[in-house]
Amino acid sequence: MDTKRTPRLRRTLVLLLALLALVAASCSGRSESTGGGGGSDGGGGGGGGDGESGAVVDTADCPDTGTAGISDGTIKLASSFPQSGLTSAFAQISKGYLAYFAKVNADGGVEVAGKKYKIEVVSKDDEYKPASTAQNIEQEVGTEGTDAFAVFNVVGTANNVAIRDDLNELCVPNIFAATGSPVWGNESYPWTIGSTLAPYTVEAKAFADYLKEEKPKAKVAMLVQNDDFGKAYEEGFKQQIEGSDITVTEVKTYEAGTDEVTSEVTSLKASGADTFFNGATLLACPNALNAAQEQSWDAVTFVSGTCISKTLMGIAGEAADGVFATTNIKDPLNPAFKDDAAMKEYNETLAEFGADDVDPENGIVAYGYTQGALLVEILESLDKLDRSTLMNKMFELKDLTGGLLLDGVEVNTSPEDRFLAEDVQMIQYNAANKYFENVGEVLDFEGTTPDITPKDLINS
Repeated sequence: MDTKRTPRLRRTLVLLLALLALVAASCSGRSESTGGGGGSDGGGGGGGGDGESGAVVDTADCPDTGTAGISDGTIKLASSFPQSGLTSAFAQISKGYLAYFAKVNADGGVEVAGKKYKIEVVSKDDEYKPASTAQNIEQEVGTEGTDAFAVFNVVGTANNVAIRDDLNELCVPNIFAATGSPVWGNESYPWTIGSTLAPYTVEAKAFADYLKEEKPKAKVAMLVQNDDFGKAYEEGFKQQIEGSDITVTEVKTYEAGTDEVTSEVTSLKASGADTFFNGATLLACPNALNAAQEQSWDAVTFVSGTCISKTLMGIAGEAADGVFATTNIKDPLNPAFKDDAAMKEYNETLAEFGADDVDPENGIVAYGYTQGALLVEILESLDKLDRSTLMNKMFELKDLTGGLLLDGVEVNTSPEDRFLAEDVQMIQYNAANKYFENVGEVLDFEGTTPDITPKDLINS
């Protein structure tokens, strides 16, 4: 996205000339800008120009593209995620929301302000490489932001960071970013918001709180990815154990896309730790569990919420027995949800509308399905269909439920708290039964992410 700047330079020149011509009269309703558009809604860009004081996005500097990507009764969404290589397991997420959208489309589409629209998703493979993500999204959205209405469920922290500047400038919503990074609370980027993946610092707090109760003198060794994803786990956990007798003996990092972490696990075990915070994702996560078992490291173990799928736990097998994690999604493998109405609807939807290779028992399919269901609910609540109305709605969600969210988990957002799902359930893997069992009740961290997260993680 860094090669075609002509449209943006042109807009900048126009703005400068307008300022010289005393444009203050036309922009007098604007509040302070936050990056590419924070503050009150300024009215440019095709909608949302009512000057509401509670609006988050300011469209005064936006191009007149507020309804771009909507045509012939279709809303076009753009996405980018791994579809090949070592990280291709993430592609299963899309199979969940595509099945849900197919069901909605078969019923005539999603109804917004009295009119029905089909939902179309165009996507490209980025192999989890941020540069490829940026290129893909530029091609799908267009250099002037006119080829898709919004960006939806792009996978990866660095991948979403790679596109947020340009989408911010183009005033294109980037919604349900498939990452629990706390950086989505950065007010300088009001056109980007995360998904129902719990913030990584919330996961870290849940495990820290568990240790304070069950193992108050734990010696913890951490394996994390060498990027903002890993940094959130490390800094978040360290902040949560301040003032306790819990210590971190060593932290080892690995490069994104790497699946060989045996030497890192060897070093972590040698640190004398009796607790293992396995913050790895994809194949690195189960491989770390297998390495720990092979080395007879008997440690209380926590794994990232990105690691709890059927596929990854299956690779770890017995090595995953007893590991802890957090989630806010009902596990399709857990028989406790066999007669659950939402689970029945999920299975019926995938059976009728899912791809031939979709696996209903895969937890990340359930996650994707849930993002699709929630997006439809949000669209149906809009009083008009344009980009700023959608984006502002994303920052005022109240007690939203749907998809396979656990009972007791609700989605709430505000301009001050931009994280969709901060309620989590502690779970523990039963290798013999091959599913996660709930531990205790749903933990309510609603509204706490800005307080429990180091500020540099949010504002990076």
